[in-house]
Amino acid sequence: MFCILDIESSGGPFGKEAMIEIAVYRFDGHEVVDQLISLVHPHREVQKFVTKITGITPKMLQRAPRFHELAKRIIEITEGAILVGHNVEFDYRMVRQEFARLGYEYERETLDTIETAQELIPGLPAYGLSKICKELGIHMPNKHRAEDDALATLELFKILREKDSKKDISVLGQSIQEGNYMRDKLSDLARSIKTQKGIFYLHDKDGKVLYLAASDNIKSALNRVFVADSKRADDLRERVHSVHAEAVGNWLIGRVKREQELENTRPPFNRISETHLERGIYIDKRGKSPKLIQRDIKDAGKKKPLIKSINQKLTSRALAMFGRNFRKSESRQAIIDLLSDFPAEAVYYGSGRTRTEYCAFIVEGSDLIGYYYYNLNDQISHAERLHKSMTSIKPKEAYTELLKLGILSGEFKKFEGVVERNK
Repeated sequence: MFCILDIESSGGPFGKEAMIEIAVYRFDGHEVVDQLISLVHPHREVQKFVTKITGITPKMLQRAPRFHELAKRIIEITEGAILVGHNVEFDYRMVRQEFARLGYEYERETLDTIETAQELIPGLPAYGLSKICKELGIHMPNKHRAEDDALATLELFKILREKDSKKDISVLGQSIQEGNYMRDKLSDLARSIKTQKGIFYLHDKDGKVLYLAASDNIKSALNRVFVADSKRADDLRERVHSVHAEAVGNWLIGRVKREQELENTRPPFNRISETHLERGIYIDKRGKSPKLIQRDIKDAGKKKPLIKSINQKLTSRALAMFGRNFRKSESRQAIIDLLSDFPAEAVYYGSGRTRTEYCAFIVEGSDLIGYYYYNLNDQISHAERLHKSMTSIKPKEAYTELLKLGILSGEFKKFEGVVERNK
């Protein structure tokens, strides 16, 4: 559990400042589950330069609650969570300082998005919040107000977690007490899962990944792990201590993340095998209008497939959706033309992890090289911003062909006007 925190202060000598605004968003790794946003009466003069950059005037603070009126709520909302901030040392010091004035020792773990961004997104010209938001296209309407700064930090944090291939900043799920029965263990693990579709990781008591899988129904997949009847499954169930689940938004990212996480973590209870493109979709030009058919690639001779696929089930699903979503012949022909002459450089988009979010797929050299989650308000008008904030994908023919399947089915669409370069 994380709490994204931002504080505005009155200004003044070190240790003499007071809090004038606080924003806290409690984030469970998938969504904001609680929040606190409030002005705070500082009991001292607000420096003029602070009013100038924040817009917070002494008059606005006259009826604001005192810190002691908010103290209990701050303790509750941050309980058991890691405090996350951009230059979190300042925010954490301000909160501890206010509690110290009440005679209370406040302690939490912290994570600084400046240091994390420097590690995961190296080479940016600057790492101040407004600068990095501009570089990554994160919407930030009002600088130096706690609510907007905290929301921008939250969006940055989501990007950093997605880029964190080592899972150093990922949250582990609820820990399991020794001596529980398997039924109780499964129940405890399932309660910690907040998303239905995505990828999940089973950890041992030291945090090592034992097993991972992608599924459209994580709780059902987890249940299958626990009811499987084999020595291997018994060993896994005994060693599982916690679960961590991540929403992915669409089936393609689920498959890509699963394969790349398997390569990175090598979980002992996963069987790792190569993905083979055995099935093909071909253009059948016989008859009055072209139609699409599928067959095994090895049986098609030298004829080049429009799309290569992994198996018949996935291919049949894409063709069925193509038939439903593109009923007009001109619409079908436009998709066939796009796939026949697949762009070497383009951006496509599909569903994201929430209703207001999308997932952008970046193609270069005709390969799928990365993805990026964005909201409608995010400013992604230039490819450089996508490259800086995207999560890189190790190019594989299979990933690009799966993207094509999604385009054929209508799940993924071309994003016009995004690939122009900054001048």
